[in-house]
Order: sequence, then C-alpha cells, then structure tokens
Amino acid sequence: MLRFEYMPSDFHPLFLFIGESSDLAALAKLLRRFAEDPQPIAVAERIPGATSRTDLMLAPADDEFGMRETGGKFIWKLNGWQATQIAERIELLTPVGNKSGSEMLEVGSEGEIPVKVSRGEFTDDFLIDRR
Repeated sequence: MLRFEYMPSDFHPLFLFIGESSDLAALAKLLRRFAEDPQPIAVAERIPGATSRTDLMLAPADDEFGMRETGGKFIWKLNGWQATQIAERIELLTPVGNKSGSEMLEVGSEGEIPVKVSRGEFTDDFLIDRR
C-alpha cells in the first residue's frame, strides 16, 4: 500500500512517499499519465489502496514548480517533462532485486518542499499507526 504524508519540521520539512515495488510503480505510472495529459489529479483517488491523512493534488504548472502547501492541502506542481523525469527516478527503486532505497526529489524551485520516495526503509505501519 502506498502511504504518503507531509512531515513537518522547523529545519527540514519534507513530503514522504512510502511503498513497495508495485506501489512505487503505480506512482510512477500516474506521473507518466500526468505528463502525457497534464490536468489536476487527486493522487489518493487514482492509486488503489493509497492511504494518507494529507490531501495531495498533482497539478500542471508553468511558473511555480514543486511540492507546495496551500491552506493545509498540498499541490505537486509539475510540467510534463518534470513529471517524466521524476517517474524515471522512482522507477529506479522498483526492480525486484532492490530491497530498499530512496530518492529525494526536487525540481529546483525556490520554496518547494522536498519529496522523498522510499522503499523498504520504514515499517509497514509507519505513517499509519506511528503518528
């Protein structure tokens, strides 16, 4: 099950995605679909079994990019090229032989929240029971 949530911090806040190979592959596939036809997408609604207490929208952008918080909700603002590049990096975590790994994803836009995608680095109940 793909789990995601904003992890606040005074110094290094981040948006964390956790999952196994198939979960991360589903996230990468969603990003590739978005790249082909950029339109607002509620991430939790498009990935079966995804769970989060954080509202997250994937949205097309042409000026302000990256993960942003707006009124307690989060918007991952990307253009098609950025979404494809991020999908490629996430796919590097999905091969069966990989037991664990992570990627820090940023597009280099001032004020964006870094995104961490992780496989095998957290227990199955992290972001569900431990908060």
